[in-house]
Amino acid sequence: MNEALNWIIEEVIRRLEARRKKALVIFTGAAIGFQEAVPQLKALLAEGWDFKILLSNSAEYVLTLQLVKEQLGVKEIYLEREVKGLKPLYQDIGQVIIPTLTLNTAIKIALGIADTLTTNVVAHVLMEGIPIIAAKDGCDLKNPTRLQLGMNKTPTPYLMRMEQYLSTLESYGIRLVEASHLYSNIKDGQIAISSVRQSQGEPKTYTLNKKVLSRADIVEAKNRGNALHVPATTIITSLARDTAKEFGIRIIQE
Repeated sequence: MNEALNWIIEEVIRRLEARRKKALVIFTGAAIGFQEAVPQLKALLAEGWDFKILLSNSAEYVLTLQLVKEQLGVKEIYLEREVKGLKPLYQDIGQVIIPTLTLNTAIKIALGIADTLTTNVVAHVLMEGIPIIAAKDGCDLKNPTRLQLGMNKTPTPYLMRMEQYLSTLESYGIRLVEASHLYSNIKDGQIAISSVRQSQGEPKTYTLNKKVLSRADIVEAKNRGNALHVPATTIITSLARDTAKEFGIRIIQE
């Protein structure tokens, strides 16, 4: 009986591991951050990640299909104008990566506008609880490249409003990071599947059923154990992840 149970556990872990390394990579038409994002994606590919790549209409124009193919060497690339259905793009994936996020797309997602393939996919992925990480270089008005290009005369009220939109994305559970930090953040944010194994050295797990995981929840978990178990639908804020890392709390999300 124990052998059968162990086999089932191992098989579940194997399948979860396989899904965790499947990602939908969405390029929108932001050029800023593209060159920094490429080596990050290559590092994931070198570790055995399987990518589906989607180019928005603007990305096809700004970055071009040929450039993305040459830089990443990936054959499975979808063009927005050719895609007929949403589900095949994000089914059986464990992560969505947006290496180039335009300000236009960021604002639409923040406002719940789903009038393009990209914003539609993101809306569905959010509702299914699939983790999303996006490089903010192209949509951050304070990005150094923008300042070097002379885009440093933005009125303060406009700047503040754009920052509010980005904060809204983070409140949805979308992790916004610099393009050059995509790899490390994806690795840090991965679920430690092996932690579901039952063993004598298993960390003390505290289970919490909440829609949004906050910093306060991490502090509470620290007093109850060194692993926090939350549902797959729980939104984990960036501050909560950073606090968990600081306190050495392992977040287990299934």
